[in-house]
Amino acid sequence: MTPAEGLAEVTQVASFLRWRIGGVAGPGEIDCGELASDPDLVGAVVAESADGRGSDDPQVGASLWWQGYAYRVAGTALACWLMAGVAPDVRATNMTVGIARSRPSSVAYTSGAGTDDLATFLDWLFPGHLDRVAASLQQAQRLGTALVWGDTAAACASGAGAVREAAGAAWHERLRAFLAAAPHDLDGLGWWSERPDGGWAYQRRTCCLWWKTTVSGGALCSDCSLHLRGATR
Repeated sequence: MTPAEGLAEVTQVASFLRWRIGGVAGPGEIDCGELASDPDLVGAVVAESADGRGSDDPQVGASLWWQGYAYRVAGTALACWLMAGVAPDVRATNMTVGIARSRPSSVAYTSGAGTDDLATFLDWLFPGHLDRVAASLQQAQRLGTALVWGDTAAACASGAGAVREAAGAAWHERLRAFLAAAPHDLDGLGWWSERPDGGWAYQRRTCCLWWKTTVSGGALCSDCSLHLRGATR
């Protein structure tokens, strides 16, 4: 199966995971390779999202922007891997990210190249992309490493959850292999668990800081680590 075929299956299940292969970059699309090499550009893009996020706290804006970015880049690719056993070429130099309402909203791949090898996928995704853009982000804005990769783990969990039922039995095996081999201890930054009813749940160990925005009304995300802290108290 090609990446395009795998991604098509993903969007049949989760239409909000929008993607495109080839074509000319449109308005609002940002070259991921430029984000990986230009901290000033990352800082400017994150700053532009402040109004839409409902917070003037730079750390809150950076955390939420990064979580959205990781969701679009890693979540979409991971969903494809779990569904079809193939991943698109997610290296930063092969991608653009669409920005709508100040948020990462879609991805585009320059070429239709892909891989069915997990090690190659992980190399493309982390050293080839997320590690580089995260480094730019952390140069532009103070953001703790645990928060950066906690946001990434949560983004992967969202992408994985979107296709869990459709992927069938292969979902478990492929997700376990991905987590075991992924860098930054994505597995240790949250709890991935099956529920008695056959569903699944994710509980993160870090907080993305969304509760600090005006749009949240002070509410916590369903997977927020602060739920556990409150229960402990």
